[in-house]
Amino acid sequence: MSASPPIFDIDLKIPLQEFNLELAYSGSPRSLGLFGVSGSGKTTFLECLAGLRRREFGQVAFEGEPWLDSTKGIRIKSRYRNVGYVAQDHLLFPRRDVRSNLEAGKKRLLENGLNFEEVFRNVISILELETLLDRKVELLSGGERQRVALGRALCSGPRLLLLDEPLASLDTGLRLRILPYLMKVRDAFRIPMVVVSHNPLELQALCDEVLVVSRGRLIGKGSPDEVFSAAGVFELAKDGGFENVLTGTVLECNNRTDTVSIGETGGSVSIRVPTTGEEVGQRVFCSIASGDAILSVQEPAGLSARNCLQGKVEAIFDSGSSILSRVEVLEGGPAMIVELTQDAVDDLKLAIGSDVYIIFKTNSVRILV
Repeated sequence: MSASPPIFDIDLKIPLQEFNLELAYSGSPRSLGLFGVSGSGKTTFLECLAGLRRREFGQVAFEGEPWLDSTKGIRIKSRYRNVGYVAQDHLLFPRRDVRSNLEAGKKRLLENGLNFEEVFRNVISILELETLLDRKVELLSGGERQRVALGRALCSGPRLLLLDEPLASLDTGLRLRILPYLMKVRDAFRIPMVVVSHNPLELQALCDEVLVVSRGRLIGKGSPDEVFSAAGVFELAKDGGFENVLTGTVLECNNRTDTVSIGETGGSVSIRVPTTGEEVGQRVFCSIASGDAILSVQEPAGLSARNCLQGKVEAIFDSGSSILSRVEVLEGGPAMIVELTQDAVDDLKLAIGSDVYIIFKTNSVRILV
């Protein structure tokens, strides 16, 4: 029995004004991230996947279906690729209401044999658009526009969802309110996604695998934790706010704090976090900045910090301006990156295999959802 083709099979060369975008990748993540600073070629890559460019060379295949092969003269037009593309500026119909915008892709969805009413109900429920359906787009807030743009793409019944800097136009507080909707879409619709962002937190929360590009060249790939803690990439990621993203389940709700179990299923590691607003048993995502945790080689006592996790150092490396330690939390916990100075490494005699304690305050934890 032959193996299924990869979801993405790409080998591209695209001439740009200042450099060529050259990117080769083959893999099957359900959610693929593309990270890099502005001007590195990220949006160009998405436009090529969507079939919106005309000067690209090489091959692009999606789930074994060739969309581009310049050596064979294959170039499938955008409308036949069945892609949902959410651009940075949303591209909504400004004088129509929300319902009309969501129905813009109805024809394509019906042509693909799907039930529009079923998809429509699912989309407005997950994105909480019920109360906005009759409102004009020009009256929507930035976060509401982002949800409508995402809903419109989903209501066209796409095989692939492309998100170009989905949260870049929003302030930090609004980003954290919209990010959970993207997570819900990823989990509920199970559509392969490609997410472009210069913010590592978004890609850590959303993606199974991340590609890093710099001036058109691929300089890193792997899981989000591996990529963003790598030397040469961490400094780029830190500008966007590098954080450890943790998945957990609410165990206990207190007055102003909650207790959340983190790590692998069945693990016994728990942390104290600010109130999540969720009920016991609900899944949550939270984050801790790499610079907000400290390490101790002795079990601490008498601290105001509520969180102390036992772990083992599995890597120490120089990121350029900081020393990073990757610590595997014991008892089924996750790996965490802690930012250190060389003095701290020397004084504590830290090495691979060292037993340590990771300490951080409750208020150092940010609740994503």
